[in-house]
Amino acid sequence: MKHLKSFGRFAGVLAIGVTAYAFAKFQGGFVSWFIFYMLVPFVAYSILLYLYPMRDIRVERHIEDRHIMRNGQAVIRLIIKRKWPFPLPYIILADKRIHAKQTRTVRQMALIGFRRTYEYSYVLKDLTRGEYTLPAVKIELVDFFNWIRKKEVFAVHDTFLVYPNVTGLMYQSAAGGTRGGQRLSAYTPAKDATTPSSVREYAPGDRISLIHWKSFARTSKLMTKEFDEQRSEQYTVLLDCGKSEAFEDAVEFAASIVVSAREHQAKLTFMTASSQPSLFPRMQSADQTRQALVHLAKIHSDDAHRVLLPTEKAVSEDALLVVTAALRLDFIRRVLHFYRNPSGMVCFVMITDEEEVKRMDSVVSQVKQLGVKVRFVHPSDRAVALKEAVAV
Repeated sequence: MKHLKSFGRFAGVLAIGVTAYAFAKFQGGFVSWFIFYMLVPFVAYSILLYLYPMRDIRVERHIEDRHIMRNGQAVIRLIIKRKWPFPLPYIILADKRIHAKQTRTVRQMALIGFRRTYEYSYVLKDLTRGEYTLPAVKIELVDFFNWIRKKEVFAVHDTFLVYPNVTGLMYQSAAGGTRGGQRLSAYTPAKDATTPSSVREYAPGDRISLIHWKSFARTSKLMTKEFDEQRSEQYTVLLDCGKSEAFEDAVEFAASIVVSAREHQAKLTFMTASSQPSLFPRMQSADQTRQALVHLAKIHSDDAHRVLLPTEKAVSEDALLVVTAALRLDFIRRVLHFYRNPSGMVCFVMITDEEEVKRMDSVVSQVKQLGVKVRFVHPSDRAVALKEAVAV
């Protein structure tokens, strides 16, 4: 059908040329021949454009920065290359992108002329969190009077992620007291980092202060100190992906905890409760942290009845931090049934205004009766929320 329509346009151009010639031939006179000779260049160009092969065109796409934070921007460059300098007065570019099951297209009319290489850049601003897929670029060639239109879709597949914003948190230890009477406490890692129990190979992102210089002097290989298991900070963070207006704030707060744990060399277990629950146990390396952040970049909210907990259980002695934007008593009960005997449990509830706190009074009271500490987190006090919640 596409080729038939294209051939129909080509036949129409030929008909225009033949009609103009026949009119000038039989009518005669200066005006008739003037019209014919005025149409000849445009008819000839349209015929040549129809014969011009689209395979001569190659398209490249470059994304300058693939590590983009929420509300940031992406600069995308489209480069068109061709071998033959066939004159193209203008072309129409259409770059399609897919995000959150929605498709949008950036269109641009470009003046090419005889150039063999053409570059066009555009900026996507105020990007929302998630995965962006750019599957193809469509190029359309058009003659002067729109007689001939040629379209071709070039499969140029690219993706980039928009990560949640990360806030620097005042990170606190979750390990205090003895194993028999462990509780949430508010001392910093530096107070525990006194006597290393072992060393491991240095990984990018490890603190310089934890490098074992004696091993480096002997082997010329960077090693990092590791400390006793009972003295290491142990958190398990559970992100509730139930639908809420403050869901993005919950994702950003969970991402902030993940990054802060990495910076303080804590052994963090991260879980998400959603229609497709995930578990990232005992994250320590930069690669494990990156995988968790990629998951947080792609994650989306689900209806409350579709939220499931991971089938694999984490270490029950860890302090459990639940991050939610929609506090629900049934969900907390499911968590307590699934995650037995934590050393402590804090539920961080993301809010946007104080009215939400009043509306949740009854639910908060019932949750506290279950032995769960509730901490409301406003975007303005996110940085100190963790410290205040685990402090004794």
